[in-house]
Amino acid sequence: MSINNRVEIIDLTDDDTDLQEAIRASLLLQTRRAQQKRTIIDLDAEDENDELQPLQYSSASRKKTRFEIGESSGSKSSPSTTTITFVCEICIETKPNSESFAVMGCTHSYCSDCMVKYVRSKLDQNITRISCPVSDCSKGALDPEHCRPILPPEVFDKWGSALCESVFIASEKFYCPFKDCSALMIDDGGGAIAEAECPNCNRLFCARCKVPWHPGIECSEYQKLDEDERGREDIMLMNLAKDKMWARCPNCKIFVEKTMGCSTMDCRFAFLLQFSLVS
Repeated sequence: MSINNRVEIIDLTDDDTDLQEAIRASLLLQTRRAQQKRTIIDLDAEDENDELQPLQYSSASRKKTRFEIGESSGSKSSPSTTTITFVCEICIETKPNSESFAVMGCTHSYCSDCMVKYVRSKLDQNITRISCPVSDCSKGALDPEHCRPILPPEVFDKWGSALCESVFIASEKFYCPFKDCSALMIDDGGGAIAEAECPNCNRLFCARCKVPWHPGIECSEYQKLDEDERGREDIMLMNLAKDKMWARCPNCKIFVEKTMGCSTMDCRFAFLLQFSLVS
């Protein structure tokens, strides 16, 4: 400890006792003030490498001295904050406790990533009522609202849509036939109405055939067509053949037009047909 105050040495005689006492008192006061600038604290710490870091001290304002115990540069000890972890029984990985997700109704819990994968796999199997991953657990269950904090938006929406669809029986529900729409609809007309409009894409479709609207052709005729003959161009050809009174060979499916002669003719594939019967 060093005192930077300058001290002058004065030669005094024995007669100047009062002056000597005054000087001694002044020096003692300066020494005490200098000692008050340092505060010694004895900490019973286990780590000998902990450093005492004084923040601020002012004896004039009489504030208490604060110290922070920090890790020294040579210390290899772990951080003071401890992370609580658990082992997920599905992926067998150690995860922080903040990623734990408890199943509703039972005591089982798993990591959020595994629960998202579990829900997604059940939805891919068209299973909407999802229970606890433990097969013999009859109390645990999952629902969309309970799992919403961990589910991606597309998985949550898919689950909600699947639950809505499961309310209706299969014979009452159908989807918009246009592939870029596929909106869910309910058939409450019992097949009485053929021409209908999708409330989502506002396009016409046939409610009986469950296909885009086929103008100019009856549903009974349309349903007799093969799957590869139900396109828009095929229906236009069917309407043209009806207007021109063309006949269609029942064997090769080729349209034939009668311009003259008898009603009996041979198909190009040697099939004999009566024009009057097939017209």
